[in-house]
Amino acid sequence: MSIFVIKIIACVTMVLDHVKYAIPATENFITIYLGRIAFPLFAFLITEGYIHTSNLKKYCQRLFIFGLISQIPFMLFRTLVGEWIMLNIMFTLLLGLFAITVYDKIKNKFVSIPFCLIIIWLGEFLKVDYGWFGVATVLLMYILKNKKQYLPFCFAILLILFFYLDKILILNKVYITYFVCYMIPIVFILLYNGKQGRKIKYFYYAFYPLHMIILYMINIFFIK
Repeated sequence: MSIFVIKIIACVTMVLDHVKYAIPATENFITIYLGRIAFPLFAFLITEGYIHTSNLKKYCQRLFIFGLISQIPFMLFRTLVGEWIMLNIMFTLLLGLFAITVYDKIKNKFVSIPFCLIIIWLGEFLKVDYGWFGVATVLLMYILKNKKQYLPFCFAILLILFFYLDKILILNKVYITYFVCYMIPIVFILLYNGKQGRKIKYFYYAFYPLHMIILYMINIFFIK
């Protein structure tokens, strides 16, 4: 499975996750649960981007610029959900990229790990999408890049911690389903063959704000 295929799966499942807010009639098992597949894949793509980028500074700048471009579409879309004062996923991924850089560049882990924990905390403080969990997921994907056999177990532990801190009862049937769907992308990551596939770099970035604007407009003009 190439990076191209993983990007397509991430984008499709992201739309599935978002469409139910704009078009309530689409709310069903698929749109409620399968949307959980998207974010872990985006987190994995950031780690691969870090590994293969030839210019880390430009990579960070690109995430920041598209984060700024996406913020108004994101906030408009989030008004459909009810909570709109937060930063979009590009900033989550950017913080994750900062955490990866610190972990990788500072060889003394007694120094780098505390700094990484501060960056993870910043995800919660700055109210980025997915909060601390989102930033921690990006970092975890990088730490286990060469030990993917441990990824299912470690990501499951991170999920349980996320549910616990969010006061979610993991034994609740609804959240067991959420948990399982969050774990599905790990299968795709384990099937990754190390190949790029077709390049759609800027489509991938532009798709994020565009799909939110389209869904918002559909809701405003055709649903309300």
